[in-house]
Amino acid sequence: MYKRLKIIIPTVLFVIFGLLQYFQVVTVLDNLIHDNILVSTRPAFDNIVIVGIDERSINEIGSWPWPRLFIAEAIEQLVDMEAAVIGVNVMFDAPSIFPEYDEMLVRAAERADFIVMGGGGNLMAYQDVRHLMEIDHYVYSFDALARVSEIGFLNGVQDEDGVMRRALTSMRYGDITVHSFPFEVYRAYRQFRGESPVEDIPLDRYGTFPIRYVGGGRSFHAVSLWGVINEEYSRSTFRDAIVLIGPYAIGVGDSFGTSVDRNNSTHSVEINANILQNFLEGAFVTNAPWWVNLLALLVAALVVALLFHWLKPVSAFLITVVLIVALLVGARVAYDQLLMIIRVGDIIVFLVFCYLANLTLGILSTTHEKKHIRGVFDRFVAPEVVNEIISGNVEVKLGGVVKEISALFVDICGFTAFSEANSPEIVVEMINRYLGLTSNAIRQNNGTIDKFIGDATMALFNAPHNVPDHALCAVRAAWAMKEGATVLRQEILKDYGVDLQFRIGINTGTAVVGNMGSEFRMDYTAIGDTINTASRIEANAGVGQIVISEATYLQTKDFIDVVDLGVINVKNKKAGIRIYNVINVN
Repeated sequence: MYKRLKIIIPTVLFVIFGLLQYFQVVTVLDNLIHDNILVSTRPAFDNIVIVGIDERSINEIGSWPWPRLFIAEAIEQLVDMEAAVIGVNVMFDAPSIFPEYDEMLVRAAERADFIVMGGGGNLMAYQDVRHLMEIDHYVYSFDALARVSEIGFLNGVQDEDGVMRRALTSMRYGDITVHSFPFEVYRAYRQFRGESPVEDIPLDRYGTFPIRYVGGGRSFHAVSLWGVINEEYSRSTFRDAIVLIGPYAIGVGDSFGTSVDRNNSTHSVEINANILQNFLEGAFVTNAPWWVNLLALLVAALVVALLFHWLKPVSAFLITVVLIVALLVGARVAYDQLLMIIRVGDIIVFLVFCYLANLTLGILSTTHEKKHIRGVFDRFVAPEVVNEIISGNVEVKLGGVVKEISALFVDICGFTAFSEANSPEIVVEMINRYLGLTSNAIRQNNGTIDKFIGDATMALFNAPHNVPDHALCAVRAAWAMKEGATVLRQEILKDYGVDLQFRIGINTGTAVVGNMGSEFRMDYTAIGDTINTASRIEANAGVGQIVISEATYLQTKDFIDVVDLGVINVKNKKAGIRIYNVINVN
């Protein structure tokens, strides 16, 4: 069963994680892998310059927002220094309280051949049939400014963890398509160069594409807006360059964490500069098609199903680690060489789940196997010995120790005649009923069944584990057999027409107990005169009698009633043995 589960579980997990992967339910690990392993920095383009509304400018001019004349003056200076395209990463959606400054801003924008102003819209919760985000309200620059400039929306799309990893290029506003601020700047620059913009940008199902950042904050060449107004920079700094004007100070404007710098906020104008460079490079990172991700998951599932079926937990762990490393290396190569993001986060979690399932199944299988071994082994070997073997606390080897024990032999009177008169099936069925009774009586009184010898049973008390009152336990086990035989005797008489009874012999003394035999076949037993004497006593017992030696009697006399049977002589012993018939046990 457990081997089948090692194949079934990866299959079920494959289906579950395939669905999770397709619907991108869990993205936390994928985002961490993307940010820490996949992305890499590269030089920013020299022809992208940020004119920052920075701390210096704020210290000179005052708190933001400023009167619009300062932006107008900066645009005038940039036009004079032959900037190719000017992008203002700020929204001027309504006239200000200073009409003359608004007119200055319009005249400055009118002088620029290519200028883009910021706009924005309210994102709706769904996309149209072309997978473009929709907006239900779009904010332009005030009318006079809108007539002399292009407008690009400044909206961004943050992931659940607040990090800006994706960029929008276009959105639907009613029947028209509006473009993002960096895309409008890019189109203007291509027009400046007399080239057509690349319109075929690979987008995901949300109408976005992954931003390939050049680095964290302050990666692009940036200058102070106050310095531009005061003509502190040379013409070569801005000639034929793309200039982005925007907030560049802490607490001014929007800022977000990025995939290359999640812990520190990057200004919106810098993020747009990164997106702009992606457009200029024309090489976009794409998300791998769903079937590529599913194929990678399928390969991992096949490896798990084929290998984990045979591997032990340690080997499975090493294979899991190797597969995870291979996935991460493969994802990095795909990102660097193909500009493709393969979702390996779900696959890594899948592998971890498969390993944990394999480990759990291994533990359950081992536990089940031990129970099975114990259940089978208990029937052939003393349970105490089985416990020692399975626990691994002792080394199973030949050898024994001398200790005092009580040995019990029980035999069925008249069994030979019964076996000759009946079929083997009936004989086996009957003897098993008797041996079941003797076995239960022995085990319930802390005895160890040493062996079955035909219709006889040999049991040891105080071996292998210590039983302080072992002689009394042996007598009580014998008495339990005698009482149980009363009912069983009537059943056998009714079923087979034969009257069968026990005779029992018990002796107490020292013996050698341990593993006897050879290295390839051994048996836990006891040998010595004590055992032989117990066997001889049982042979001299009458039908239905429990006969004990004097040594056993001396240790149990306070708890039993006996009849003295006198002294008997047994084979291989010079001295006689006094024996007693137990008639009651208190």
